[in-house]
Amino acid sequence: MLFGPGRTSSTNPLNVLKNAQEHVLLIIDTNVDRVQKLASLLTLAGMRAIVTSTSYQAFDRYIKERFVPLAILVGQKEETTTPLFGRFMLRLNQELHYETPIVDLSSFFLNDGLILSAEAQTSSTRHVFSKSNAAVLRRIWQMMPSAAIPLQQAEKTIVMNTLPTYGFQPRVTRTKRSFSSHMYYQLKAAKQVIPAEQWDNLLRDVGLGQFSREENWPSAVDQFTIPPEYFSLLMHAVMYSNPRHPIQQIAHWADQVEADALQKAVLIFIMQQIPKIIGPDLTMRALLNILTNEVDSRRGEKLTEWKRLSDGSFIFVFYSNIFAYGTIGANQPLCGTWQSSFDLMLRLTKQQQQWDIREIECSSQTHTGHCVFKITPTRQK
Repeated sequence: MLFGPGRTSSTNPLNVLKNAQEHVLLIIDTNVDRVQKLASLLTLAGMRAIVTSTSYQAFDRYIKERFVPLAILVGQKEETTTPLFGRFMLRLNQELHYETPIVDLSSFFLNDGLILSAEAQTSSTRHVFSKSNAAVLRRIWQMMPSAAIPLQQAEKTIVMNTLPTYGFQPRVTRTKRSFSSHMYYQLKAAKQVIPAEQWDNLLRDVGLGQFSREENWPSAVDQFTIPPEYFSLLMHAVMYSNPRHPIQQIAHWADQVEADALQKAVLIFIMQQIPKIIGPDLTMRALLNILTNEVDSRRGEKLTEWKRLSDGSFIFVFYSNIFAYGTIGANQPLCGTWQSSFDLMLRLTKQQQQWDIREIECSSQTHTGHCVFKITPTRQK
């Protein structure tokens, strides 16, 4: 079978955050713009940023959360001369039994918080790495070599090498914007699943501190204002809120989003009536068209594509996928949000026994920017 049977994105749920849990960086910095870009970069590169602005906040979070920082990144050098910082370092050294490196952030310059992104002028078919931000990451990786990730794309991928022979046309986002309403509903759902006491810290930790207060959320209107990486970063915050069950937490979050944004009365009615009229194969075609129209309308450009194969299965591609946007070095597929959307469609149409849907390639592993799902009739399993 050319594409394989697909693989579940929850094969090893405890390993999803393994790299992040082993590579924690404590940031103490009052420069909000710099710290949020750096937090974004570290998050997307598989590390765990703990963002604070003072020694007091850093000490307080250490006592409450018991994280193990491999380095402390300090934005204001004078912070290291305060008595409280000295006591904090003494406590760390005593409990961790090693001297935690201190890094001066004054020489760190970031234009954004991305290591991998769509740059249509450079490549119209795949995402590219940021040279300037790669230099920042390499400085950090010198302190923790085990966190280093090869900044290269997989040599051969389904989306770039196989699918074009079936007529697929890989592409990247050109506008790099999504509906503000989509982000609004994502935030609303995230706040329902992330414990209240974790909300502010987690959003700052992933580089989305501007959304910790609801009054700063984007409007629930259909305007193209939201960068794609915001969705990927929010997904990481959701996973961090339940590190023992991150995949289940993503599914819980996705279900909340669908309850708000997708389960519209008319859409549900149409989806429930389709199978009674046209049967499983045409039902799936209709469902994929519905999903395609919904996703593409939110992004303002054609960034999904699907085709039926001769064996009766379907391939569905999310180009410049927002839920894996910028993410690198994952040890398994991370598109639990789309998996939940597919599962919801099957439930609404009572097609769970007819189809098996699995992600077979994820950009968080291949670094192309694109993610591929295979939809297989259960009779083939």
